[in-house]
Amino acid sequence: MNGATPFLLPAAVLALVLAAALVVLRLDSRAQRLERRVGAIAVPAGGGNGQEAPRSIRVAERSRAPLRDALRSMLKVPVDLPGAHVMPPMAVAVIGVVVGLAAAWFAMLYFSRSVGMPAGIVAGVLTVRTVFNWERTRYGLRLRNQMPDMIELLASSVRAGLPVSEAFRAVARELPAPTRDEFDRIAREMALGASAEAALMDLFKRSEVAEYAIFAVTLGVQSRSGGRLAETVQLLAETIRQRIALAARASALAAEAKLSAYVLSVLPFLGAGAMSLTQKGFLDPLFNDPRGKRLLVIGGTLLLLGQITMRKMINSATRD
Repeated sequence: MNGATPFLLPAAVLALVLAAALVVLRLDSRAQRLERRVGAIAVPAGGGNGQEAPRSIRVAERSRAPLRDALRSMLKVPVDLPGAHVMPPMAVAVIGVVVGLAAAWFAMLYFSRSVGMPAGIVAGVLTVRTVFNWERTRYGLRLRNQMPDMIELLASSVRAGLPVSEAFRAVARELPAPTRDEFDRIAREMALGASAEAALMDLFKRSEVAEYAIFAVTLGVQSRSGGRLAETVQLLAETIRQRIALAARASALAAEAKLSAYVLSVLPFLGAGAMSLTQKGFLDPLFNDPRGKRLLVIGGTLLLLGQITMRKMINSATRD
């Protein structure tokens, strides 16, 4: 019983983190169900039965929850992007707890309880954050790559005489996911009275794809100042295509720096493995002696900080 006592505290803390994550995910699912219900009762404008779309609907305002928003931001949860999830969010939370418990057990086995609990929490949070951030980045990349085709279809529809709302519905019908899903949502929002600029800006806030902010601002300026929308959208499509090509070139140029960062991160572990194979017990002081444990913690912390610094430098250099 005494041997299991040090393990109970980090397990309880990680269980609380899991419970908080489950509450956030549950609230997100409720919001998504509400949105589907609103979309189901919204009649498209100009429907076949001649009925007009409702201009407004009574929807309860979302309560302000700074703690929940802070937790979402810390975990990089793809809020309001159901199509971004590669695996269920519950599964991601469970994986984070399992990784955190394993890291806490390993740290307490080789170090102490005071090191194990923070290590488990940090490992669990980083795992969940990494998975959610990868899902959001993957979803945004798919949206960005489909954007030139979307704008070309939009320009063709506007040139054929369709209004912007009908052009958005054409995009929702013709293009594949995820653009289809997002523009279906935009069309429903516009049927409820939202402007195209506001709906596109909401998409930018959800997906963090900067090109949609440019698109929203372009449509907003054009609607206020007037002009030929088809030519404006066509020019925007060419600009966005050049931005995507430039981002791909920057990513290719940064591949060497990323490889260097990975190699420098892996080299200490390869060297430690080689030394352990050639000289038995050579690394035992790092795990058995208190001074070696401190050096190991310092080395791991510096390695993590170096990896984070290199990633920040690479991302800042390749940012759009």
